[in-house]
Amino acid sequence: MNEKQTNDKRLHAILVIAVFVIVLGGFFVLNRVITPPAVSESERRPLATLPELTADSFASAEYMGDFETWAADSFALRESLRTLRAETVFRAFLQSDKSGLYLGDSGAGKFDKIREDAWRRSCAKIRILAERLSEQNVYAAFVPDKSIYAGKWMPGFDENLARRIFAEELPDLTQIDLAGALTGEDFYRTDLHWSQTQLAGVMDALGAGMGFIPPVRMAFAPPDRADEVQTAGQFLGVYAGQLAMPMPPDYLTYVPLTDASVRVTYLDPASGVMIEGPLYDFSALSGGDPYNFFLKGPQPLIVLETSHNGRELILFRDSFGSSLAPLFLGPYSKVTLIDLRYIDSRILDQHVTFPPGADVLFLYSSQVLNNPDILLIK
Repeated sequence: MNEKQTNDKRLHAILVIAVFVIVLGGFFVLNRVITPPAVSESERRPLATLPELTADSFASAEYMGDFETWAADSFALRESLRTLRAETVFRAFLQSDKSGLYLGDSGAGKFDKIREDAWRRSCAKIRILAERLSEQNVYAAFVPDKSIYAGKWMPGFDENLARRIFAEELPDLTQIDLAGALTGEDFYRTDLHWSQTQLAGVMDALGAGMGFIPPVRMAFAPPDRADEVQTAGQFLGVYAGQLAMPMPPDYLTYVPLTDASVRVTYLDPASGVMIEGPLYDFSALSGGDPYNFFLKGPQPLIVLETSHNGRELILFRDSFGSSLAPLFLGPYSKVTLIDLRYIDSRILDQHVTFPPGADVLFLYSSQVLNNPDILLIK
């Protein structure tokens, strides 16, 4: 090797080291100059804070684990790098998903496989309540995960397994199948939830199973009935933030309230009394989750009432029920929404009456049925 080649190799090594130091040093300076946000708005979660170093946390290695989490959350240009990674995964490597998140025919989503044991435990909890309702008409339905409409043909939600579990675990409840009543277009493209103004098929299926006729105005969104659908604004759902991919926002549309006699009351957990509130909460549009526009988002107990005499519905539900419940006004004069993630079943009798002959619907999504421990049923 001659002297020129030796010098070239030495120069190359120096340049590599210099670039490494500049990049590493540059990010170090950026991390010291740029203050990371306390909350990631795109991911809708608080970011990790710098852990406190103690003798116990250091000895147990807990500190280093927490430090690594904090370093990943507080890294400079984190959002830009998340987007770059997502673009690389989908555009350059042509992968079908990123950590279970996908882009498909129904927009963005997450492959959410059924955990059979968890579903059966959730159904066992539902059965505990249903057995106490011998004087009511009790129905059960699950909300299928939108991945079955994604056109990806990858392991995800198994609707046949879901039907079998419900049939085996809840044999005494009238089953209502909603999978065939939905399409990918009925869900927001950036979120896991369904769109209220796309639920005509769902209401038809529920009406056929529960013996009510949906109002004529449930035939949503044809051009000659556009006045019956209004737009509250645009929003980016939870999957848009998790994917970190540029996506056009969804339109949050809703059916306006035309019955002036409708009264909406919410249980105030602090006082234990019901207080009046809005059917649609426009203040939520500027919050962390615009879907909370429907009935103020997570709430333990809500009652919708009209002045008309009619049937009564008690809906055990999760977040999907927030946008669905207003559509029952008409067939029912009173709709009681109960979210057992936020109220213990043992105190229901203090707040809810279950009149003989009332309809009771257990309606849950796969996300909740996969996590039975969050249902406060004893």
